[in-house]
Amino acid sequence: MTASLAGKTVLVVGGTSGMGYALAEKAAAAGANVHIVGRSVARLTEAKYSITGNVTIHAVDLRNESEVVALARTVARVDHLVTTAADNIFKPFVELSNEDIEAMLTTKLWGAIYLIRHFAKRISPEGSITLFGGAAALKGSPGASIVAALNASMDGLARTLALELAPIRVNTLSPGVVDTPAWDFLPTNDRAAVLGSIGSSLPRGRVGTAEELAQAAFFLMTNGFTTGTVLQVDGGANA
Repeated sequence: MTASLAGKTVLVVGGTSGMGYALAEKAAAAGANVHIVGRSVARLTEAKYSITGNVTIHAVDLRNESEVVALARTVARVDHLVTTAADNIFKPFVELSNEDIEAMLTTKLWGAIYLIRHFAKRISPEGSITLFGGAAALKGSPGASIVAALNASMDGLARTLALELAPIRVNTLSPGVVDTPAWDFLPTNDRAAVLGSIGSSLPRGRVGTAEELAQAAFFLMTNGFTTGTVLQVDGGANA
């Protein structure tokens, strides 16, 4: 059964840019009451006023459990929880510091744990939790050791919690390389060249778009028979 999002409460963590923003925009267009969570007040404000629909913003640092507790008290009832939050650092394993690893762990893994811990009892029985993993969990890439480990942790977490939290549905969306602002650290010409090179190596012949991943997340939220699933949307990277 495909559920409507009209009038539903959708909490998108990491919804100020890229895939999270595209999903927030899509959910708002479908009539949902969208709550966007992020760290930057400026980016949250920009997102709120650039999305048409019912949008509420919350400045929260997922690395601080007390802030997640306060968020749960503010948003007392949720139908769909989605977290795209990640602080990815790509370096050879031997060059990663404890601080690098801790930054990645606290945002992606502990952030997801805090969110689920404090929102599980607030999610509708017909609702869902969607975690974002990544194709690195299945295909090794130099410099992505901890990113891969964290993406794999999302897969395992979703499969187990789909059993423990049932009938709430829990899934992981696993993107491949997607053209989002996450690549903006590269100069414009280098960015285009890197994404073009990666895209040409894929069966699909290009990298993904934020809108395509938002569409996949929308499916996971609204398809009532999908749970415990890792949905690969990677242009054939793991074919």
